[in-house]
Amino acid sequence: MRNYIFAAIFALGLPGYAQVCTVNWTNVHQRIDGFGASSAWRGTWSDAQADMFFSTNTGIGLSLLRNRIAATNSTSASATPTTSEWSIMQKAQARGAKVWSAPWTPASGFKSNNGPNGGNYLGSGANVTNLNYASQLANYVYSMKITYGVNLYAISVQNEPDANVTTYEACKWTGQQIHDFTTNLYNALVAKGMGSTKIIIPESQNWSSNPTLYTTTMNDANVAPMVGIIANHNYVANNLVGDLNPPAAVNSYGKALWETEVATLGGTFDPSITNAMYWARRLHLFLTGPEVNAWHYWWLISGNADNEGLTDTSGNPAKRMYVLGQWSRFVRPGYYRIGASNTGNALISAYNDTNSGNFAIVAVNTNVSTAISQTFNLTNFTVTGSVTPWITSSNLSLASQSPVVVGGSSFAYTLPALSVVTFVGQGSTNPPNTAPTLTPIAGQTINAGITLVVTNAATDTDQPPQTLTFSLLIAPNNATLNATNAIFAWRPLVSQADTTNPITVKVADNGTPNLSATNSFTVKVNPLAQPTVSSISVSGGQVSLVVTGALGPDYTLWASTNLTSWQVLFTSNSPVTPVTLVDTNFNANPVRFYRIQLGP
Repeated sequence: MRNYIFAAIFALGLPGYAQVCTVNWTNVHQRIDGFGASSAWRGTWSDAQADMFFSTNTGIGLSLLRNRIAATNSTSASATPTTSEWSIMQKAQARGAKVWSAPWTPASGFKSNNGPNGGNYLGSGANVTNLNYASQLANYVYSMKITYGVNLYAISVQNEPDANVTTYEACKWTGQQIHDFTTNLYNALVAKGMGSTKIIIPESQNWSSNPTLYTTTMNDANVAPMVGIIANHNYVANNLVGDLNPPAAVNSYGKALWETEVATLGGTFDPSITNAMYWARRLHLFLTGPEVNAWHYWWLISGNADNEGLTDTSGNPAKRMYVLGQWSRFVRPGYYRIGASNTGNALISAYNDTNSGNFAIVAVNTNVSTAISQTFNLTNFTVTGSVTPWITSSNLSLASQSPVVVGGSSFAYTLPALSVVTFVGQGSTNPPNTAPTLTPIAGQTINAGITLVVTNAATDTDQPPQTLTFSLLIAPNNATLNATNAIFAWRPLVSQADTTNPITVKVADNGTPNLSATNSFTVKVNPLAQPTVSSISVSGGQVSLVVTGALGPDYTLWASTNLTSWQVLFTSNSPVTPVTLVDTNFNANPVRFYRIQLGP
């Protein structure tokens, strides 16, 4: 029996119209990295505030925290930027959240206007601006770990590099500058031992309107591997009037794709369920349209008397905070979105964790006055017993309800008007984990001294892809197998010539239960051909011996003056024969005896 968590998201269906949602465990989409918001410019929080945002027991369970980096007043490479939010970062990390940082501006001396608000970045290539600013940001990442114990998951190059403003901290960058700086920042992080911190670009102010900010970087095969996350904000006019259209697809170049800031700007604080339903729809569209791996609201606690935060300026929650919690508390990092299709107008998304078996389906009814009767059919997994609904509505805030019985692979529930419902239950996957397979390897024949390299190709049909680990069950003692990439390597010793050696390779997955497969092949090592000296010549105080023999072994020339004491003069590693072995000290003692040894 495994624990499962359910979450499904729905929109308005016609009253009385039967809506049936089919959730398919094996139809796998993107990985979920998490949900978050920012504590920018905040100082300290109480434990109760931290629990409200980051606890999965009493709060909304956010798994990502974005914070602001405060620029230095220096252009020195040794200067270290700071942040006022370090204690908040500690509390979030202690509650399981990953923390990442973004600079609103470099030091004023790195910009064209020599001031914090607006201006253009002056970095280019490996000039002193790029080198010194990259060093400063690496100093910041290192300082957060050493001084405060905060392990930064990622760091952004620049908050909104396309924002042409002069009324707050900002800095304009070009796509070429982001390309050049990414290399400098990556090298600086590695030099500080912080190379595991992911680099985020470009954090444009609009979701898909300025791809040139990152295409130069991602189209450079040498620089693209240094980037960990493609991210943008979602400040578009429609956020002010209501947008029912899915966000545009964004090329992530195989990287994680994050939405990192959005809010309704201006107006008065709106804590209503109506406002929350707008954000429920937007969140769902981002998850199912461009298939983001992470989604962030702007502020956790608003700094203004509007809707920029999940709470007002005093920390009183809006309903949109609890709506976000319907995802963030139950759809955890490492889950994958899975297929969910519906016969009605409801918006549906579903998620699973194949390692633990946890499952999530979340449901949104945006109808103002009519409840929706919704049926859930479960494909390729079963649920036994009951599920417990959690609801956010006009009068409930992420509140658990009475259990609902699940019959076979189906259950039904009435979604209240203007509500989000998350179901939690127990179940088991179907079909079970399948074993990986290994491609057969033909028998091999080599000479002693030749290095044999064989790649063992394995396949596993389980989705999402599982981690495969390789090991040697039967092999000579001096053979090796890389546990990750399955490369078998063996250089037979001379003493292993004229032998036939069985090799057995095992591959194991990390599914539940762990399953494995083996594959066997043989390696025949040819008999060793004895070397012969085809010619000896003396010239200029040197003796040259031309030797023919087997291809593969090392050829070692030994010398003696008395046939008792022998000295190694030269070893030629796996030469192409004939090989010439030279004694350069013949004049030291013209009475010399030679012998040739094959190795290893």
